[in-house]
Amino acid sequence: MQEPPPVITLLAQLKSFEVNVAGVLTIPDVDWKGSSGDDEWSLTEVACHLRDVEREVHQPRFKSLMAGDGAFLAGAVADSWVDERRYQEQDGEAALADFITARQETLAFLERIDSTLWQRQGQHAFFGPTSMHELLYLMVQHDQAHWEQIRALLGL
Repeated sequence: MQEPPPVITLLAQLKSFEVNVAGVLTIPDVDWKGSSGDDEWSLTEVACHLRDVEREVHQPRFKSLMAGDGAFLAGAVADSWVDERRYQEQDGEAALADFITARQETLAFLERIDSTLWQRQGQHAFFGPTSMHELLYLMVQHDQAHWEQIRALLGL
């Protein structure tokens, strides 16, 4: 993995993503259920994915590392949750609100981490040895991929 940007920059990017997503998805007449193709997700599915990944992947990984150096960081194939959890049948606006709450919780937790702990290593199921700093960078990259997806769905 390439050297991640500074933690302060990454934390700001996490916050910006939350603000930007909330901004574009709270405009009137958002088409929550439509997608751009058979294999493409709808905004409802994206919002549900963001909510669940924040709560079930990102938060637990950081908490595991805070509990001790060398923690095992389970892998997740969260894309399969779209069908398994029937995201399309859920309420996209409620999922967005839940994601925003979860992201604010994540940020509050991460902003309190002592600067010396960002290099603490865990054992990621897919990537091997991974620091908290690298996990933060992976979160930002995940956000960026879904930001592009959201923008495409909205025609921005």
